[in-house]
Amino acid sequence: MQWWCSASGAPWTWAPQYYPGVWLMVAVLAVTFHALSRRARAQGEGRGAYWGGWMAVGLVWQVLDWPIGPLAAGYLSSAHALQFVVLALVAPPLLLRATRRALAAAVPTSGGARTVALLITQPIIAAVIFNLIAIATHVPAVVDALMPTQLGAFTIDLLWLVGGLVLWWPIIVEAPRRPWFGAPVRMLYLFLGTLVHTGIAMVMLVRDFPMYGIYELAPPWKAWTPLEDQHLAGGVMELAGAAVVFGIITVIFFRWSGGVEGDNAPPAPPRD
Repeated sequence: MQWWCSASGAPWTWAPQYYPGVWLMVAVLAVTFHALSRRARAQGEGRGAYWGGWMAVGLVWQVLDWPIGPLAAGYLSSAHALQFVVLALVAPPLLLRATRRALAAAVPTSGGARTVALLITQPIIAAVIFNLIAIATHVPAVVDALMPTQLGAFTIDLLWLVGGLVLWWPIIVEAPRRPWFGAPVRMLYLFLGTLVHTGIAMVMLVRDFPMYGIYELAPPWKAWTPLEDQHLAGGVMELAGAAVVFGIITVIFFRWSGGVEGDNAPPAPPRD
């Protein structure tokens, strides 16, 4: 029994498969979210955000477990693109929104830990980290080398989730607070900070040959060819990613134009 979804090279079947590593990771995520969300709700976080966070946990489970998990690992580039959108762009803001009060209160007020927190959550640094992860995990040589191994596939999935949390932290948690990071700058941050993944999607859309050997040489998928699958993957990354990013930019804009800079902003350590 495999502990994580990886490319096996075997013909695809719809027989259910079981991945204990996925269940363990989702269980850790669920327990951590439950603990943080309880503290956040005790500090006044709304019920809507709470259920949104649980929806994010469910989405993470769905894209990592059977059938999407193994399809993404070694059969369909489009399923892999769907994983990226969910793990990096959809689940992180929902998780952070539901736990932001607890997370803001947990930011250290002094010492080395605060220095690290300040560095990682600095918007420019956060965007660079996210984009470096996006680039590295879409390089054909990296994908073809890592996806056949369980540890390699796990590393890519985990990096996407961590990169997404880092990207969305300055927008959602707002801690440590930065006076210059108002609504106009946040909108620009999200737009510029996600251009790289948009560029990757465009490359996948316009290429006239498959980029990834792991999907080109995968057991045949009857519905479409590897090149059609790659074009579909580019479309998923481009359209679904844009829908999430511009949807949140729109919310920020209308709240800002309506005179609401923050949404019951959570408590945070002193400004830096």
